[in-house]
Amino acid sequence: MNPDDVAYRKSVRNMGAILATMVVVVFAALFVPYYLFQQHSVYQSSVTLDSPYGFAMHLTVNTSSVPSRGSVQITGWVNSTSSSIENITAANNWPVPQGRLWGKPCYAEWPIGIGVMQGRYTQDNYTLGTLVQLPQSVYHCPAQFSPPGSFAFEPYSSKALVVQNGGPVFWVFQTTVSFSRDTSNYQLPPGVYTAVLADEWGDVLTANFIEP
Repeated sequence: MNPDDVAYRKSVRNMGAILATMVVVVFAALFVPYYLFQQHSVYQSSVTLDSPYGFAMHLTVNTSSVPSRGSVQITGWVNSTSSSIENITAANNWPVPQGRLWGKPCYAEWPIGIGVMQGRYTQDNYTLGTLVQLPQSVYHCPAQFSPPGSFAFEPYSSKALVVQNGGPVFWVFQTTVSFSRDTSNYQLPPGVYTAVLADEWGDVLTANFIEP
């Protein structure tokens, strides 16, 4: 075969390989964006999960896309699903680092907490994410009571009777976190975020919002 023909064919093969690579790269960039950071147009603002421990978890986010100078408010609570008083023993089976969750200030061992992860996660893959470490307010709390050993939920209620230092008190299991995108002490970079509600029994509930 003529050497010029050989060189020509080799050049054509090389160019074909280069073009194929370019097509794959462009396709990946346009049609296969990293799943965790996809910006879906619609997210559920309210989600619920039934726990095997006799209550339902609820998580709401006030907006699916934070306005330019607005704020996002995340609320989580648990509600008994039993028609009778349900006594649930305290546990320490947090599915995510408890220290990065917002609980309720000045309450020893508050059993639920809210956190935020950068990226789009669900109950199925939340272990791949990391809770964002956002600064929390400093509270001057009175002397801490001993953590309760159990929670006696009223029927179909978020209210539970706990015993601390020998005395009965009622707790309402709801936590709300609100922060503005223009708050001076921290900024969330643009992207998709996951609001996380977790409890000390190992349950996790997630919802998503966008920081444009």
